[in-house]
Amino acid sequence: MRVKLLRAAPALILGLGLLAVACGAPASGGQSQRTAAKASPAASSIETTTAVVGGTSSTILTDGRGRTLYLFAPEKDGKVATTRALLKIWPALLLSDGAAVPTSKAGLPGKLSAVTRPDGSRQATYNEWPLYTYVGDGKPGDTNGEGIANQWFVVQSVMPADADNDADGTRGPAAAAQPTPTPAAAPSAQAPAAPPATPPSFNDGDGDNNGGPNDGDGRG
Repeated sequence: MRVKLLRAAPALILGLGLLAVACGAPASGGQSQRTAAKASPAASSIETTTAVVGGTSSTILTDGRGRTLYLFAPEKDGKVATTRALLKIWPALLLSDGAAVPTSKAGLPGKLSAVTRPDGSRQATYNEWPLYTYVGDGKPGDTNGEGIANQWFVVQSVMPADADNDADGTRGPAAAAQPTPTPAAAPSAQAPAAPPATPPSFNDGDGDNNGGPNDGDGRG
């Protein structure tokens, strides 16, 4: 019996450890956010594949293993907003050690770069959007994270038109409508000068002035 218990001990310890991690308990005596983030996939190369997004076949970004990449809408302009709890579901795509920026052989039209997370790790970005994978995707080409909470979206190789020139797909204010100039009227032929107007006559009913000023005598 003792031998059986000794053989079962490693499996029991491993099972308890996985249960603690799943429940959110810190592993190895207070695991830091940096250590947790480093468990996410490292980005050495970003690739593309074709997938149906929103009912339309699109070219989307993937990591080197074919996992679909996502953006988090509140992180416009590369402002990192994900918490440690979110990283358990949406692992950040971190750069490999020593890499300054991610690379790609796909000839992407957008800009690849990186942003420093609050824990000091470097996260890959595309057109200023920090990149993430999703634990709910089981195989390459899955896009199960699209539209979750109306904040997580698949990163497509071609982003929306960028009107504020920061290359993150943000639409700027619509240009004010310019008034249409009124064309000048064509000069018309000069009309002949009208004769001086005759002052209106006034008849006071007297016959002595024949329409002149009233003399007030009432005579004809």
